[in-house]
Amino acid sequence: MKRSNAVIVATPNRRSLIRHNHALLNDPEVVAFLDNTAAPMFGTLVKKLINANEPELLIELVWTTQSNTLSLCMFNERYQAVPLPDGLLDYLLQHMDQIPCVHLFIVQRAVLSTTSCTLMQTVLADPACTLTALRFLDCSFADAHVQFPLQAATVQSLHWYQNLAMPGALSPMDQMLSALPGWHQLKSVSLFVQDSQLNFATITQMLVHNPNVIDLSVECEIAPLPPGDPAYQPQQDLALLLDSLMNNQVRLTKLEVDVRDGSNAAFNQHFIQRLGQCLMSNVTLESLRVPGIRMCTPAAVMQFRTSLDNNHGLISLWPLGPFGHQMPPPVRRNDQQRYWFTSGFVLGAAEAFLRLFEVPAEIGKQMAQYLAPTPAESALGGAVMSLICQSTHESAVNMRSAGLREAAKTYIHSNDSTRCRLLLGALVRHKMDLLPADKQELVEYAKHYNRLDFLPPGYAH
Repeated sequence: MKRSNAVIVATPNRRSLIRHNHALLNDPEVVAFLDNTAAPMFGTLVKKLINANEPELLIELVWTTQSNTLSLCMFNERYQAVPLPDGLLDYLLQHMDQIPCVHLFIVQRAVLSTTSCTLMQTVLADPACTLTALRFLDCSFADAHVQFPLQAATVQSLHWYQNLAMPGALSPMDQMLSALPGWHQLKSVSLFVQDSQLNFATITQMLVHNPNVIDLSVECEIAPLPPGDPAYQPQQDLALLLDSLMNNQVRLTKLEVDVRDGSNAAFNQHFIQRLGQCLMSNVTLESLRVPGIRMCTPAAVMQFRTSLDNNHGLISLWPLGPFGHQMPPPVRRNDQQRYWFTSGFVLGAAEAFLRLFEVPAEIGKQMAQYLAPTPAESALGGAVMSLICQSTHESAVNMRSAGLREAAKTYIHSNDSTRCRLLLGALVRHKMDLLPADKQELVEYAKHYNRLDFLPPGYAH
């Protein structure tokens, strides 16, 4: 699909766009839209055009109203979702460039064929694509060999809901998840199954191979069977995900786990125990939503509260009912102790870095006097910087790289070439360069401001 740079204009004769269903001419609302005699009511018109399988008129309606959402859903007279008309999805994918106003694309009850997925891949791989969110509801694949798009240049959010049982050995959700490692802009994934089980082996593998996904929501109606049950299925064990979080192999900062089966006490016990173990070692999670904690025994909740004492990253927990409707003290502590990379702090940390490596004597007070903007940061920042500069722990290296990147960007923005060269020169001399992603961001920032000369010779190559 080629994207046209031509200005898109309304079709003067909308009646010429009717392809299949001339019975639409008996509907006053449709006639008013065709003749442009009244402002279209998007919600009702879009349903009529989908039911009539009129894709050209549908595109005209979306463009005319400049709707940012296109929902391909078809319902019968009992308001039950039914399969989409043949060819409708493929036509819209072929002409998606004609409706750049659409950012959220919703597809329900579609059979995704090789043709559909090839067209979708062409749309999603285009850097000019305007789609940022996709939702698939009760969609299936024509067969197990259909390849879901492997790349998406702009999509940040993906929802996949499976309310209906799907035939076949490979679930549509698993078939979709295996394609996501190459979706480099993807931040948020939401998964729901009604009458089947989530495959946590596939989910965890996707997260390991796509560290850009930092927000995960998983919901199911049936609890997985815990270890020890005769019918236990290891790939369905939520502990696979929790163990990867415990070992910091996945980078989630936000997690929601909603298992709505309140009758499985064995699973509740297994889950809360493994979650507590996870939080004692995890350093990435900031927000956790686990409605099922309300179904756990008081003893299990008490044990979970104890495990929170050893966590230093979580700043939001829900629900609060099991904790007396108050945020547990360890979570409040974490929130209060967070450091925010204000411009004053990162510049002060950069000064501390320079003094640490250029004038290493009397690290404490000599460095602390440069740090700003709060007294707490002045007292602690120098010591913190000295520790993370000498640390090889991954989280400390990430913090150091991010902080020094922001400091250098601030120097570039404020046209302070001297301090920028001093900072980056010290990094180069002591072989403590920024992490590749941070370095690339800094180089692009310098290019944007036409200040590559602020960087050491050869730094941008």
